[in-house]
Amino acid sequence: MLKLSKNSDISTFRVLDLLQQVNQRKAAGQDIISLAPGQPADGAPQAALDYGADLMRHGFMGYTEAIGMPQLRARISQWYRDYYDVDVPASRIVITIGASGAFLFTFMSMFDAGDKIALAAPGYPAYRNIMKSCNLVPVEIPTGPQTNYQPTISHLEELEEVPDGLLIASPSNPAGTLIPPEELAAICAWCQERGVRLIADELYHGVTFGEKADTVTRYTADAVAVNSFSKYFAMTGWRLGWMVVPGPAVERVKCLAESLFVAPPTLAQHVAYKTFDHTDILDGYVARYKTNLDILKEELPKAGIHRLSDTRGAFYLYADISNLTADTEVWARALLDGTGVAVTPGTDFDPVRGHQTIRISFAGSTAEVQEACRRIQAFMKKV
Repeated sequence: MLKLSKNSDISTFRVLDLLQQVNQRKAAGQDIISLAPGQPADGAPQAALDYGADLMRHGFMGYTEAIGMPQLRARISQWYRDYYDVDVPASRIVITIGASGAFLFTFMSMFDAGDKIALAAPGYPAYRNIMKSCNLVPVEIPTGPQTNYQPTISHLEELEEVPDGLLIASPSNPAGTLIPPEELAAICAWCQERGVRLIADELYHGVTFGEKADTVTRYTADAVAVNSFSKYFAMTGWRLGWMVVPGPAVERVKCLAESLFVAPPTLAQHVAYKTFDHTDILDGYVARYKTNLDILKEELPKAGIHRLSDTRGAFYLYADISNLTADTEVWARALLDGTGVAVTPGTDFDPVRGHQTIRISFAGSTAEVQEACRRIQAFMKKV
């Protein structure tokens, strides 16, 4: 019998399995509305795409530096000054193959096998899976609407032991909730005082409705901040992200990047550089997400779905539907079969309590969100 590594013995990523099912049904001609993937309906601004197309016609797409093009890293540094009024030197910015590459670099460069990393549940399932593949131990902190599905200092103080690391996300996936600036500052201080290595998922910064999400780089130079061009910048399939790295870790990350990936995709980096010139278009996408969110908050309660997360960012609602079903995987399958509407069962984000919840993505078109609500309401009248 072929022997396989325990490092690869991780859970399936259900939302991607669901995406495969949705694509198969669409290919078969079924009328499907997917509220499952966290993927903007629109792509990068056309001017940035035109710039990339021109480069392909006239330029050589060779390797860039392993940690990314200097001009893109400098432009991201400028973004921190413009958007947050925070000085983050380009020397600490590393371009990665998606944000997933940034998490992999973080876990490999800053932790050793057996180290424990605390994180909120519900949370993005790939966190746990990448940790386990690196022989790290995820320590999940159960959270709920009482703390806006976010970890607090009280949660941290109640842990049986001080963890080696802490991973936070604001706005969060799947709940779309924010950590207030004062709480974020307190978490940074708590970690520094105890030598806990802090990782902040800031992938959905820019996609907020009202107040901006704050960045850990304002409060500490010892944390890793991870971001992506997939969400606000609408470059999902280009597979490009970045990380702000503590100074002592930059050389370690560079060496990992050289050997694991050689360099991030060159064309994607050029297109990403140009997206910064067209944030007015990207902000228009965010305005549509807010319209979609308002529709869901108005229409879902009419279908009995009224226990909704206090979404202030990203493009997700997390809904407790334990009043409607005891098994959201069964419920979501019935919804897809009966209406063609796909949502993500909460078991992807919380293996213990996720059978009570679903995640609804509203990154698509407003017309699709409206039609999905109509179908869900009709479905609930029949069950």
